[in-house]
Amino acid sequence: MKRSSNLKLVLFFASITFVLTALVVFTWERVIRDPFFEWVEQRYPGEANSLTRLNIQQRVEHFTISIAVDVVVVTLLLRLVNRQQRRLVESEERYRALFEHASDGIGVVNAEAHRLTEANNMFCEILGSTAQGLVGRDVREIIRPPGAAAAAAAIPSNGLAELLEGNASGETETVIETADGAARPVSISFKTLTTEREHLIILIMRDLSARRQLEGEREEMQRQLFQTSKLASIGELSAGVAHEINNPLNGVINFAQLLKDEETDRSDFDRQMIDGIIDEGGRIAKIVRGLLAFARHDTHEMHRIGLSEAIKTSLSLFGRQLDKDNITVEVDVPEDLPPLRADGSRLRQVVLNMISNAHYSLRMKQPKGTEGKLFRISARRVESGGRSVVRIEFYDNGVGIPAGNIGKIFDPFFTTRRDVGGTGLGLSISFGIVRDHGGTIRAESEAGQFARFVVEFPADEKEGADG
Repeated sequence: MKRSSNLKLVLFFASITFVLTALVVFTWERVIRDPFFEWVEQRYPGEANSLTRLNIQQRVEHFTISIAVDVVVVTLLLRLVNRQQRRLVESEERYRALFEHASDGIGVVNAEAHRLTEANNMFCEILGSTAQGLVGRDVREIIRPPGAAAAAAAIPSNGLAELLEGNASGETETVIETADGAARPVSISFKTLTTEREHLIILIMRDLSARRQLEGEREEMQRQLFQTSKLASIGELSAGVAHEINNPLNGVINFAQLLKDEETDRSDFDRQMIDGIIDEGGRIAKIVRGLLAFARHDTHEMHRIGLSEAIKTSLSLFGRQLDKDNITVEVDVPEDLPPLRADGSRLRQVVLNMISNAHYSLRMKQPKGTEGKLFRISARRVESGGRSVVRIEFYDNGVGIPAGNIGKIFDPFFTTRRDVGGTGLGLSISFGIVRDHGGTIRAESEAGQFARFVVEFPADEKEGADG
């Protein structure tokens, strides 16, 4: 193809030269020769100057024709060369731009010396260096596994050796050490390229960090979904157990009440024991009712719900756990608050998540038995955004939330309690429930000092109730 192109070019210029020569000769003979010859005869008259006149006429004729043809041909040749040079420069710039802005890292290696001769921006970015810091170095020193002290220990060097032995291409996934000492998973593809002057290896490197992160997140999500499924099963089991306990428990309370109502002389000790059975049985019954309320299948129907009762039910589920951990619970919820139009079980779930988070935070900050642990729930009717809302604040003086985590606490599966079984679903579920009810939830905290969750629900101030 190249020889054919060159032959066409030679024939083109030969044709141009022939045509131009004929044209110049025709112009010389018809226009220039006679006036010029007359001038020469006038300038060199007589028989003695005949040879001089002939030499001048021939030489000027040959020179003029040659110069005219050469000037035109060279001009055309220069224009053609310039056009080809512009095309070559444009092509070079285009491919250089593609090379530099490729989404994968590309490095060019001299196969004999194993030295990097070119590297694009992404190649340098993956390795955490600059082109000046990489070009000219042995590629086996640049691409090495973490902790590799010598270039010979680098995994990719084996791939280069195989290429030099005649393999056309290869690909491997490995972990390399960047210039700042960090480990980075990458995929490296090799391709050989032989030119007239040198033997090259093209390295194409792809950063796998994002893919590995997504794979890890997917595995974590699958694990969390499995954990959530287990928790749901445990919840159903707990509801079943609570239901089975409820009947015999009512029997125990009723029998104790019969004993108390029986007109029989009893000692103070006996009466205290019977009253204790009734009181403790009632407390257990209250916990069972709370469990059944939370486990009840949700139809997501909205009703007018009193906030005070929802908070009391949620607190009862913790039984004496808060007391045992010396946590002071303050509840400041006026009875005359306007009701909320909400799904009762979902509202209680939000409150329960807030109590659970505060309980854990207070336990982590101070050892069991230490005074000064405070958990406070307060609620007020306020105007926000041109509407009436019930603002609920859940405050605790526990370990708080680090500033770097505030923006992530409502993300699904984000938790700092993974070692103790945290799933990272409580706050994200609460966020969804509050949003579905047309409300808002936000967190305020100072690490090591306090955490405050502010939840706002639209108030339902219409008269009447619907169960």
